[in-house]
Amino acid sequence: MERFEIHIADEVLDDLRARLRNTRWPDQVPDIGWNQGTELNWLQRLVNFWMGEFDWRAWEQRLQAFDHLSWQGIHFVYKRAASGRGSPLILTHGWPSSFLDYVGVLPMLDEFDVVIPSLPGYGFTPRPARTGINYRYVAGRWHQLMSELGYTRYGAAGYDFGAGVTTVLALDHPESVVGIHLATLESDLTPAVNDSELSDEERAYLAVNQAWETTERGYSTIQSTKPQTVGYGLNDSPAGLAAYISEKWHSWSDVTPSLDFLCATLTIYWVTQTITSSMRDYWDNRWFPVDRAYISTPTAFAAFTHQTVPEGEPPRSYVERVYNIQRWTVFPRGGHFAPIEQPAALAGDLTAFFRDLR
Repeated sequence: MERFEIHIADEVLDDLRARLRNTRWPDQVPDIGWNQGTELNWLQRLVNFWMGEFDWRAWEQRLQAFDHLSWQGIHFVYKRAASGRGSPLILTHGWPSSFLDYVGVLPMLDEFDVVIPSLPGYGFTPRPARTGINYRYVAGRWHQLMSELGYTRYGAAGYDFGAGVTTVLALDHPESVVGIHLATLESDLTPAVNDSELSDEERAYLAVNQAWETTERGYSTIQSTKPQTVGYGLNDSPAGLAAYISEKWHSWSDVTPSLDFLCATLTIYWVTQTITSSMRDYWDNRWFPVDRAYISTPTAFAAFTHQTVPEGEPPRSYVERVYNIQRWTVFPRGGHFAPIEQPAALAGDLTAFFRDLR
């Protein structure tokens, strides 16, 4: 294990601001709001904030309050319980996110020894220069990391790609994973069920989900087929990167997070040049799929389903086709990005679930 310093050089930040100042905006845009993607006036406010008001140094100071470590190239935040008897818990973020999503949750998880890794190809963890970096690969690395930290039994939680990694951790290492907590379903691992076997409630959910896919799934199609092509443009233009990433946060959130948080996330992607490598998750998990299987490990599902573009609330019966559900909580607020949208609610649900398992 090595200490990892979170620091971005002044000249890198100066170059970013210069690129933002030189953004070329379209002359005319019809009055379409968000119907065709990121709304122009909103994006201009975000870019102007990023260029002029955003203070990365304040974020560095905040992040330096935590222990950042590196093990075999994997960056992670590590916070042990003050009691010295914390239950080990590994938290995994998704796309287009970073370890920052869980920073606000950390102070509320004082019963746990918390490990928050950066996924391979996201921010400060490089992605191996080969294909096949799928859920199973990452789950294997996470298990090795927890073993290196001295934990033979531990809990795991995540959402988005983090839900996929967490699921495969339980599938591949049932002897070590005491329980898993999911805040979203990962589409690659949902039940494979004949329509005739579905309940009316399940059909209604899948209809809403299909409508969401019709509106929202375009990004996934390109990222699971040609991530390299779209990556060139996003890696060259910080304003383009901001438009692409922030549109997901707007559509998939109950209330869009602050410009300050979005700019911190964007800064990590930009300075580490990892937008393309993060998008490879879609390609690798499409072409190197993990077979769907029932997860017998005790599972909690937290339904945060209040998104600007509704994805639907999965019925418990649907999720129980794949998971051994022991706790089911439906929350009145919060969308896809629960750790940043509703950190207290998520922390409370995590604590209650793993406390009951003990």
